[in-house]
Amino acid sequence: AVVNVTTQGMLAKNGALHRNRVLCHAFMLDVAGTSAEAYQKAVDGNLQLSEIGDGPARHTVYRRVTPGKESIGVIIGGMGFWDRIDLVIVLAPDLRQVLNIQILDQKDTPGLGARIEEPWFTDQFKGLQVDWEDPQGRRIAIGVASNPNARNRVDAITGATQTSMAVMHFLNEELDRIRAQLPPA
Repeated sequence: AVVNVTTQGMLAKNGALHRNRVLCHAFMLDVAGTSAEAYQKAVDGNLQLSEIGDGPARHTVYRRVTPGKESIGVIIGGMGFWDRIDLVIVLAPDLRQVLNIQILDQKDTPGLGARIEEPWFTDQFKGLQVDWEDPQGRRIAIGVASNPNARNRVDAITGATQTSMAVMHFLNEELDRIRAQLPPA
């Protein structure tokens, strides 16, 4: 109990540093250094924070206000194969293109589902078109699709199909909620 109480401040600082690092990578922000303060300064100088929705539909929204690099980032999450997955998705202001995603937290099997954090997977989302005309569960397709060259499709992780499908499910579900609460520019 003593260790728990005495480390709460340090755990909170480490949590804030991790979140700021992920936000800086997701928004591709320039960071002057590697300290917690440098990441905080990059976030504070480029992003505006707001909340949308209520209850379980509540989302933390970050708007990049850097001239010429405007974008909207939202922290979303859902159940993966073994545990919850939280990620930051950065979208163009009109919500039609994914600019980036970065995994904020996941606890899936190392070497399998945990590969969702690897650049080969997350980089597939850069420039991806959100197909708002497709059925609700297929705005973004992960894995097999009727058109393998679709502009809204990325490859699934071999050996981690359930994790890939879980990400696709909650990503599409949350995109619809976000769009309803935050109409495109």
